[in-house]
Amino acid sequence: MIKQKSSLDQLPPEMRPAFQELGVLKHLRKSGFQRAFSYTCSYLFMLVFVLLFHQKNWFRLLESAKGEALPGKDAVYRFLNHSVHTNGIM
Repeated sequence: MIKQKSSLDQLPPEMRPAFQELGVLKHLRKSGFQRAFSYTCSYLFMLVFVLLFHQKNWFRLLESAKGEALPGKDAVYRFLNHSVHTNGIM
């Protein structure tokens, strides 16, 4: 299970200032992103966002040592493909 932390505490230190300055999580909430399944939208968004900068794909991350502490691929794919989350984005 994921430890209960502040959303920004789950980001790498080099990304926290950018998320705070741009108000990314605030904009996610204002745009209508809502929790539909087990993990918060902000957590899943940050996880996918950080993968881009670490040049990893979801499969490799799940196979790594940190894989046990992360949501399964079904949670991330539901987040990326669920119509409530993607309306107006694509």
